[in-house]
Amino acid sequence: MRAILLLVGKDLRLFVRDPVALLLAVLLPVALVTTFGFIMSNMGGGSGGMPSVDVAVLDLDDSPDSRAFVAAFSAADGIDVDIPSPANASIEALTTAVHDGDTPFALIIPKGFDGGAELQLLRDPGRNISQQILFIGLVRALIEARGSDIAWDIQSRTMRAAGIPEEWMERVETFTRPFAGAIETLFEEAETQGLLANGDGEAGGDFDMTRFVTQALPINATDIVPEGRDKQITYMVSHAVSGMTVMMLMFSLVGYARSLIEEREQGSLRRLLVTPIPPATILWSKLLGTVIVGVGLTLILFAYSGVIFGLDVWSRWDTLLIIAILTSIAVTGFALVIASFAKTDKQADGLSTIVILVMSSIGGAWMPLMMMPELVQTLARFTLPFWSIHAFQRTFWNDQHWTSPAILTDLGVLLAIGVGLSLLAVTIFRRRYLSA
Repeated sequence: MRAILLLVGKDLRLFVRDPVALLLAVLLPVALVTTFGFIMSNMGGGSGGMPSVDVAVLDLDDSPDSRAFVAAFSAADGIDVDIPSPANASIEALTTAVHDGDTPFALIIPKGFDGGAELQLLRDPGRNISQQILFIGLVRALIEARGSDIAWDIQSRTMRAAGIPEEWMERVETFTRPFAGAIETLFEEAETQGLLANGDGEAGGDFDMTRFVTQALPINATDIVPEGRDKQITYMVSHAVSGMTVMMLMFSLVGYARSLIEEREQGSLRRLLVTPIPPATILWSKLLGTVIVGVGLTLILFAYSGVIFGLDVWSRWDTLLIIAILTSIAVTGFALVIASFAKTDKQADGLSTIVILVMSSIGGAWMPLMMMPELVQTLARFTLPFWSIHAFQRTFWNDQHWTSPAILTDLGVLLAIGVGLSLLAVTIFRRRYLSA
């Protein structure tokens, strides 16, 4: 027993010998609990807690009825209405915006809306959860804007779908008008009982909100799908491949860059510094080597995903290669900052784990940002994973080439992150390693 206690004491002394590493080990679970507790508590409801769905709304009718509908739709929970600028205020421009992934939905209020004309909905069919939230907002807005008139719209469309002759419609309307208010009561009861949607945004029970809205309400929905989108791949699969690739790339490259710490601990770095090689060359060689490893790992992961999940990586090889290079440069800058800053391997391990996991959770690596609270969606733009995942998703889901303005913006930000962090790593390296 005495030997056991002596060995336990020895291990505990080694564990607490590096106070910084010990502090990071404690901070890791605290950081994760704080991050996920904040995200989940805000996703559970409350003011502004639920994620919002962006919808571009073009009012071509511009009547009192249409304006009342837009106001009611804007006030619906989970709906963020975007009024297009004059340059984009056309059906063609909105179709392009949905096609390119600039907005998941566009709603056109046609002329004659006050006379019963159907709404035109342009949608990305892959956004299933967002679509449920959108449809609930549409139902509520139509009921509030049109009142009991919506009951007859629902009834007449349902009868037409069932094959009822048009000449019968007037007699049926006369007979059923006194009961029109019952439809509004039905929706109120459904909302109260949680039949319209459950906590994860999907229709509750056997109630199919998508089918109901597209068949019963005065809405004509059109799916906008890029020609090159992989037909067998869902939005969630393409996002998971992109997000996990970026996160695991950060872990792998930090591990590769940490060889700088090992060389210092083993004394090989000191021997390199007394050679005629310029000191900065050592760090730049690490940078180049890390980038090469990063690009190789990324391409291997995507090739694997192409075989296993059916992602079309072959026709997009040039775009994926360029994004992989810029992502690797940005991640390499981050990895070298960690390797230059940390004094020990344990410190580098703890610090990198905290930063990578927090950045990945906020930046959208684990779940699409459309499922996140608005505050998290804003904070995501300050993380490295966001810009890489955004570029990969633009390629896989929206079938965009690297020359598209959206991906060029992502690439520019990734390059700026990589250059900025690399220069920071050089500064830290000079102060810490060359002064040692």
